[in-house]
Amino acid sequence: MIRRLLFVHAHPDDEASKGAATAAMYVDQGAEVTLVTCTGGEAGDVLNPKAAAVDRAAMAAVRSRELAAAVAAIGFTRTYELGYVDSGYHEDPADIPAGAFGRTPLDEPSRTLAGILRRERPQVVVTYPEDGGYPHPDHIMNHAVTIRAMELAADPAVDLSDVSDGERPSWRVPKVYASSIFPSERVLTLHEAMLEYGLESPYVKWLERRDEHPDDAVDDAPDARIPCADWFPRRDAALLAHVSQIDPDGGWFQVPRDLERDRYPYESYVILRSDVEVEPPETDLFAGLDLAALDDFDGRVGSGAW
Repeated sequence: MIRRLLFVHAHPDDEASKGAATAAMYVDQGAEVTLVTCTGGEAGDVLNPKAAAVDRAAMAAVRSRELAAAVAAIGFTRTYELGYVDSGYHEDPADIPAGAFGRTPLDEPSRTLAGILRRERPQVVVTYPEDGGYPHPDHIMNHAVTIRAMELAADPAVDLSDVSDGERPSWRVPKVYASSIFPSERVLTLHEAMLEYGLESPYVKWLERRDEHPDDAVDDAPDARIPCADWFPRRDAALLAHVSQIDPDGGWFQVPRDLERDRYPYESYVILRSDVEVEPPETDLFAGLDLAALDDFDGRVGSGAW
C-alpha cells in the first residue's frame, strides 16, 4: 500500500530546516510526500550576509523561487502554497499586521487545508507544537490551523467541495506529529561530541540559557527518532537553496556532518495524536498503522465506520 505523508510549514525555508531528510527518505522509499506552505515569507529579512540585498517588494518572489529549488532538492511529490501573508516576528500578538496569516480567522486557512487533506488522504501529518516550537505567530498559527483542518476534514457533515475540487469523502488522519528539531538530547549529544573533538560548539548559549532557568526545563524526549543520515545531503541542499536566509558558513553547518551522522543520525518528532498505540522511540512515522485497512475504509474514516 502507498504511504502518504504530509508536512504543514509556515514559511519558505521551514521545509528545509524541519524534517527535510525525513521527507527525502520517505520519497526515495516510494511514499507520497506532500508539502503545504502557509505563507510567502514576505516579512522575512535577508539573513545571509553573503547574499544580495532584496527589495521588500520582491521578497515574496525571491522566497518562492528559493522554495521551488528546495522542493526539487528534497523531492516532494506535490506541493501547495496557501499564499497567506507572512506576519513577521512579533512578541505581542497585537502588533501582527491586519491581513497577515496570524490575524486571519482560523477557519479560513483551516478549510483550505482540510480540502487538501481530503484530497491527499495522508496517513501521517507533521506540523508544529502548540507553542510553534518558538513564539513566531505564524508557527503558532500553523499548529492551530493544522489541528482545526484535521477536525474539518474528518467530519462528514462538513461540505468542503468549494476547496477540494468537488466533494470528497471525509478523512481522519490517524497519526499526527510535531517536528522537534532541537530536542535536549540532540543538543547535548552534539555539544559533547564537538568538545570531545576540540571543536567550538554552537550550543553553548543554548545550554547557558537552560542553566539560568532550570525551572523552565521540560521533558522533550522525542517519541520518534527517524534514522535518516543518508539524506542529510539532501537536507543541506534544500537549506542552501534558500540563499537569502541561510549562511553556508553559519549555524546550520557548524557541526561536521560526519560527526552528526555518527552521534545523532536522526530527525525527531513528538506525537500529538495517534489512533494506534505508540511505543517510543519509534523509528518509522507509519509505525503501527494498518495501511491496507485504512485504504479499505477510504471515504468512511471519521464517520464512525471504524
